[in-house]
Amino acid sequence: MQNQGLDVASLYAALDSKRRSSNKSWRQVAKEAGVSASTITRMKSNKRPDVDGFASLVQWLGMKADSFLPTGTPRRRSEADPAAEIMTFLRARKELEPASVEAIQDLIQAACKLLQKRSR
Repeated sequence: MQNQGLDVASLYAALDSKRRSSNKSWRQVAKEAGVSASTITRMKSNKRPDVDGFASLVQWLGMKADSFLPTGTPRRRSEADPAAEIMTFLRARKELEPASVEAIQDLIQAACKLLQKRSR
C-alpha cells in the first residue's frame, strides 16, 4: 500500500537524524516520544504510524506536522528534506537558545526558497 498523505520516509529520516545527534537508541526515542518501539520499526518499512503516534513523534522532533505532508508538488520519497534534517539537528542542540534556532530556521527557509526559484 502506497502512502498518499504522510511522507513516512522523511519522518523516519528526521527521527533518525535527531536520534543520532542525541546519541539515543530507537527504544529511547520511542519511550521519550510516547510510542511503541514497534511503531518505529514499522515506519522503517514505510508503514504509517497512527494519528496519535504521528502527533507524538512530530512533537518529539519539535517540528510542524505539515513538514511531512504533501504540498501539492511531487517530491522524491527516497530522500528527506534537507532543511528538515538541519532543523532537527539544530533543535536537538540544547546549548542553542530557542530564539537562535528560530532565526537560523528563518535563514535556512529563505535560502531554500531562493534556491527553488533559481532551479526553475
